[in-house]
Amino acid sequence: MKEFNKIRFKRIYIPGRYPRSFFMAPKVGDGVTIYGYSDAYACTVVERKGNTVSVQRDNAELLNGFNSGEPDALKSYPGGFSHHVEGRQRYAYSRNPDGDILKYSRRKNGKWVRVGDSIKGQSIGMGRHEHYDYNF
Repeated sequence: MKEFNKIRFKRIYIPGRYPRSFFMAPKVGDGVTIYGYSDAYACTVVERKGNTVSVQRDNAELLNGFNSGEPDALKSYPGGFSHHVEGRQRYAYSRNPDGDILKYSRRKNGKWVRVGDSIKGQSIGMGRHEHYDYNF
């Protein structure tokens, strides 16, 4: 019987495993996105102290909703768990001085994760994006 050497694997950035935006260094005023399962929420960095950032939720107005009259308006069809939605969501963003403030810290694997969550918890990435998954 052959003996196999036990190898310790170190957590490193693996191209393609996570979006590169998870590993950027946000500055005050930068737009970031909170990723929560299939939804995404637009935010702005309001404070940075070392490996911790505070982000504030932004206002996001859906421009091409179901009854918007836009040529690229979202369309809904029955089926699936609740219904299917066709189209790409477009949003207009603005700062919300009364928005919720959340804290995130940089972890060993390089990702920015919500303070209090495990290393696999809710994370942020660079760039301001909003997305609501209507299929649930």
